[in-house]
Amino acid sequence: MTNPADDFTTLDGGDGLRAVFSPAGAQLVALYVPTRSGGPVQTVMGSSGRLDAPDGDSWAGTICGRFANRIAGASFTLDGVSYHLPANEGDKQLHGGEAGFGHLIWRAEKTDKEVVFRLDSPDGDMGYPGALAVKAAYGFDGHTLYLDMTATTTKPTVVNLTHHVYWNLLGKGDILGHLMQIPASRYTPVGDNLIPLGPLAEVAGTRFDFRDKRPIAGAYDHNFVLDAGRGALHLGARAIEPVTGRTLEVWTTEPGIQLYTGEHFSPAIKAPFSEHVKNAGFALEPQTYPNAANEPSYPSPVLRPGETYHHRIEWRFSGF
Repeated sequence: MTNPADDFTTLDGGDGLRAVFSPAGAQLVALYVPTRSGGPVQTVMGSSGRLDAPDGDSWAGTICGRFANRIAGASFTLDGVSYHLPANEGDKQLHGGEAGFGHLIWRAEKTDKEVVFRLDSPDGDMGYPGALAVKAAYGFDGHTLYLDMTATTTKPTVVNLTHHVYWNLLGKGDILGHLMQIPASRYTPVGDNLIPLGPLAEVAGTRFDFRDKRPIAGAYDHNFVLDAGRGALHLGARAIEPVTGRTLEVWTTEPGIQLYTGEHFSPAIKAPFSEHVKNAGFALEPQTYPNAANEPSYPSPVLRPGETYHHRIEWRFSGF
């Protein structure tokens, strides 16, 4: 493992909770939680703290945007105007493109209680209309780490911000034995290109039914349609490490959550505070649905001048 970088910022939440951040992608690099034996465990996997780390995971721990997840054909139409985006995953755009928000240096400021990151995305950035001003504030509230994200635009545009942290509540090994619970009666089926096929599907009777907690057990890279929808802060997922009882709840104001199980992880992925095997971490990415810019039936990602995009994520820890 490498040494921490000079520009990493540490936020102490008390009671053994401590987070480390990098301006690269407004990245969460490490999150220490207390244990019943007294020593902390580092629960964030794969965050290199650097842009384009050749042996790292380029999205781990970052804020993804301007549009997280995938946009089919790397294009969308808004108010009758077609916008063509640079593709970075086959013919699709993923996480806002090669120079998306997770691959940029954000301005950082530490206050007594928060680490605040800001980013100005110019009109036409990665093909998107409108100059976007983004603010992302991390802080602790008891045993909760929160991320509060806002954005405003100068032109009608689409916005879908999420956080791409990978968790392992044991701090080592793989996460396939973690218990997962997701309050979602439906999900978005995808084709081989991981673009949703359109209509939502029921999870009942399928491997996507996590309404009752059960082991992750296999590979996932899918969006779950949360029963609570978009609006007030609500539970997006609950993960439990069965040996220790450590529990993570992900709360969100958005209508969907993407579960990805780190199929690409290997010892070749380097990070200053974690080591890796396949499936070393799971990502739970709250957001609107993938390809929502092209699916009118999905919750809208459209942001217009005079409006403020707001997405709050809370990671609530217990079972110490």
